[in-house]
Amino acid sequence: MVESPSLFSRVGYVYMPTTNMDESIRWYEENLGFTLEGNKFRDGSNDFDVAVLMLPEGNTVVLLVEIHNQSFENQDKTVPTLALTCPDLQSTHHMLQERGVDVSEIIVRSEDAKYFIIKDPSGNVIEAAWSIWD
Repeated sequence: MVESPSLFSRVGYVYMPTTNMDESIRWYEENLGFTLEGNKFRDGSNDFDVAVLMLPEGNTVVLLVEIHNQSFENQDKTVPTLALTCPDLQSTHHMLQERGVDVSEIIVRSEDAKYFIIKDPSGNVIEAAWSIWD
C-alpha cells in the first residue's frame, strides 16, 4: 500500500469559548504565559468577538471567542478544548496550584504519558500533558 502525504501539517489554532473576554485574556496571560497579539476584533462573518493569544515561542495559537450559549460538554464529561505540551509537568502543576488555579491531580496514563486538567474562568477544560513522544 502506498502511503499518501498528510493533508495537514499541524494544528493551526484552537478556538476557546469564553463568556468574559477580558477576564479570560488576563487569566491566560497570568497563569499560562500566553500574550495577546494585537487587539481584540469583531469577526463580522461569524458575528462574534475574537482575541488572538500566543505562547512566546509562537507555535501555539488560541483564539478566544466570546459566546453566550455554547458548550463543549459531552454527556456528563467535559471534553478538553486544548492540550498543551508540558515538559515539566510536576513543577507546572505545583505552580498553578500555588496560584489558586483549578487543576486536577496528575493522571498517569502509563509510565510514558501523564497529564492533568486545568479549568479556565469560563469552565473550559485544558489538558496539560507530558509524554516521551513530545
